[in-house]
Amino acid sequence: LQMKFSIIIPIYKVELYLRQCINSVLNQSYKDFELILVDDGSPDNCPVICDEYASRDIRVKVIHKLNGGLSDARNAGLDIAQGEYVLFLDSDDWWDDVLALEKINLKIKDTDADLIIIGMKKFFMQKKCFSDERIPKKCDKIQLTLSHVQVLQEYMQSNIFVACACDKVLRRTIIEQDHQRFVKGQYSEDIEWCCKLLKKKLCIEVLEEAFYVYRQQVPTSITANVGINNIQSIVEIIGRYAIQRSSVPLFHFLANQYVLLMANYMRLPKKEQQMMAHKVKSFWWLLVYNWYPYVKLVSRIKFLGFALTTKVLRLYYLYQYNWKK
Repeated sequence: LQMKFSIIIPIYKVELYLRQCINSVLNQSYKDFELILVDDGSPDNCPVICDEYASRDIRVKVIHKLNGGLSDARNAGLDIAQGEYVLFLDSDDWWDDVLALEKINLKIKDTDADLIIIGMKKFFMQKKCFSDERIPKKCDKIQLTLSHVQVLQEYMQSNIFVACACDKVLRRTIIEQDHQRFVKGQYSEDIEWCCKLLKKKLCIEVLEEAFYVYRQQVPTSITANVGINNIQSIVEIIGRYAIQRSSVPLFHFLANQYVLLMANYMRLPKKEQQMMAHKVKSFWWLLVYNWYPYVKLVSRIKFLGFALTTKVLRLYYLYQYNWKK
């Protein structure tokens, strides 16, 4: 059974890394795929590089469009995708295993999964080293004896199902049933994408391999700048899904995003913190949904109250980052 994949790469101002990204797909041992390069109005040499690859390999399709952001570029790729399964790859990242698609295909043949979660690792540019490898681990009993909700509970308790689009291989018919797309112009777009997936009853499997390499220009940390637009976007997404009558796993997923929101909102300037405090505090009730490790940790100290808990959480993240450095 051969599975055709659609790999979608949104591209904007990444000419230094684009060839490595594209080559990591074209060099795959498994050949039955289409590679969709979406030039999102990139002002550098990326459009030329895209056309160069398309002229050499019929599996490469190129879309040139006006700049519309990551979500819009991914949507443009989805609109023309023809593969049975869809994968997203960011244009400054790459796969470091030529057997990646072959392994995914074998997993699909064995399980007929709707969604497969793959492992990721970070590559820190300044240190020229890999770090923070996240390999999903499957419990043998998962698909045999557990219900759909219990499967998700296992994955969430192990921090496997996270707010990321690039670590998920998704059956395309699942997306097209309700024409699922990313919200154009939205910050933290992967959160809403995953919320929509959690509202569907999917057969989810994991591939216990970390071949997706996530390039970090500078170490990602709690000390990095966070804009109020990011915070407002996350607040809006949580608010939109928290009021819906939905599955229990979705509330646990939202609770995990809420804990991250609490820590990030404390990074805003004081004036913006004060402006957002009431909205952030309004989701305090989500902490009862504590399948995720960080939520469980925070739920143990929530007796301190909102203000003090957010300060403790901020200090905890600072400590974790400085300790790992």
